[in-house]
Amino acid sequence: MMPADPTPDGTTPGAGPPRPFQRGPLARRFARWAVALSPRRKWALFGSWFALDGLVALAPPVYWAAGDPALQGGIPLSFWYFIAIGAHVSAGVIALYCVEAARGEID
Repeated sequence: MMPADPTPDGTTPGAGPPRPFQRGPLARRFARWAVALSPRRKWALFGSWFALDGLVALAPPVYWAAGDPALQGGIPLSFWYFIAIGAHVSAGVIALYCVEAARGEID
């Protein structure tokens, strides 16, 4: 029996889900880096990332300093403060998801 033609993502139909990060050389380098991370180092890296997020998001002096009524692009600086914190938290969640997907830790 002849095997089925591969799909556009390079997998054979019926062979299970495609493995993540198989596209290009940068993705393969990221996957090798993610797999080489020890659990302790992964915890330290992302633990410090999220601790920094929590510190910056919950520290009132930082908010008060950013609460200046000055405008950046017509929008108050305090609004940009919340946009930046949200973007940093989102980037951390996405980065941790990508690392755990490359390591095969996602169920």
